[in-house]
Amino acid sequence: MASNTQNNMNYQPGAQYMHALTLATEAAVTRYYHEDVFASAVQVITMLNQGMALAVENIGLAETMLEKAVEQAEQLSERGYGGYAQAIGYAVHFNYFISEGLAEAIVLPKLLRSYGAKAEQQIASLARQTGIVAIDLPDKRTARLFISWIEQQRILFELPDHIEQMRPQDIPDIIDDTLDAALHFYPMPVFYDAIDLEQFITPLLPSAPEKNE
Repeated sequence: MASNTQNNMNYQPGAQYMHALTLATEAAVTRYYHEDVFASAVQVITMLNQGMALAVENIGLAETMLEKAVEQAEQLSERGYGGYAQAIGYAVHFNYFISEGLAEAIVLPKLLRSYGAKAEQQIASLARQTGIVAIDLPDKRTARLFISWIEQQRILFELPDHIEQMRPQDIPDIIDDTLDAALHFYPMPVFYDAIDLEQFITPLLPSAPEKNE
């Protein structure tokens, strides 16, 4: 395992925010719809979004809302509602002892886009009910806007677009750990194997090809 050179403290509370956002989003986008789970996910994302708006004027209240959102999101995860982004975040955390949210912030938008039509309706409903997308648009467009909003949150918190410690030779272990973690979650919209997951994990490398284009 590599040492922790990507300092967790430099990225808090952004990593916490993205971790809660990932847990809530993936809980709402599992293959099977559960009304109470979806409602809880909406509450988490709404708290996160409102907390961001309050941060300038009342940082104490914003921090309290973040703590509550993280706690509620983790309860969803403990019940088995999660997805591949959370599993990748766990694998990265396990291998490098850094916050799950750092990896989740990078891979969540890519995974949501990869689900395509199999998740558009759930993502669009999440966008509307949280108020992230307030205008009336088709599901496909609404889902795309919500995913773009997620990407903007990582940028606002100035979180990195790679995992500094990660090396190419680590990828097989991270894939294995991801698959092990994903076994504990309800079915995702699309099932991915080791070869599929490699396309989401490889871009986490500091020198990933797409970063040099």
